[in-house]
Amino acid sequence: PRPERLQSLVRPLETQPYAGNQVARRKGEGIEFADIRPFVPGDRVRRINWRASARRQALYVNDAHPERNSDVVLFLDSFAEVRREQQGTLDLAVRAAASLAREYLERRDRVGVVGFGAVVRWLTPSMGRRQLYRIVDALLETEVALSFAWKGIDVLPPRSLPPQALVIALSPLLDERSVRAMLDLRARGFDLVVVDVSPLPFADATGGELDTLALRLWRLWREALRYRYEQLGVAVVEWNEDKPLLQVIEEVRAFRRYARRAYA
Repeated sequence: PRPERLQSLVRPLETQPYAGNQVARRKGEGIEFADIRPFVPGDRVRRINWRASARRQALYVNDAHPERNSDVVLFLDSFAEVRREQQGTLDLAVRAAASLAREYLERRDRVGVVGFGAVVRWLTPSMGRRQLYRIVDALLETEVALSFAWKGIDVLPPRSLPPQALVIALSPLLDERSVRAMLDLRARGFDLVVVDVSPLPFADATGGELDTLALRLWRLWREALRYRYEQLGVAVVEWNEDKPLLQVIEEVRAFRRYARRAYA
């Protein structure tokens, strides 16, 4: 897959207890200033804020945010796709997943992949260049296969979805099984982002008035589905080949900033 360069990424809400490049929200040993607080026995002398201590006539120390890494799981929906000639929604999803995996791994995060479709595959989160090769191999094997089995997210082992992981779902939102699985992920408390790999550019409504009406109803149904996710605080951004993936990332970041203020 042809990857894209991304200058920014979606920041997970929670970090893991391993060293990395993400600034944790919790306070601890680090270099990012967080706050000042009164000195307590056991604090290091080098953390004393002498200016604040002189002004308040008591010892105060600096608190910092530690640098941690995060777990990112790329959730690839392969139940259904829409194709035209040599390209389809699954091809775009694979390309986006490869780009995101490379960028997160370069930032020392642990990245895993879940292929959720007729054949369920998973790759537990890990880090390093070897993990990137594993992810690309897993993505190249992803394909759409016919299945009438109703699969839930509980078919995945717990290690494939570690606690406090950021789950980035890449889905055309065509199959009810994947739609319900993503809702189940949110209900379980996972930090979820949905990239809607839009099948609309592949739709053809040149057959007549009924086809045009059907396409309008389909658009309305998809908007209602996205609104359902957004009411749960899940960022859902529509993406097609004409829009840079970086623009999708920025829209997700903007929604998450708004959601934190709205639901705080």
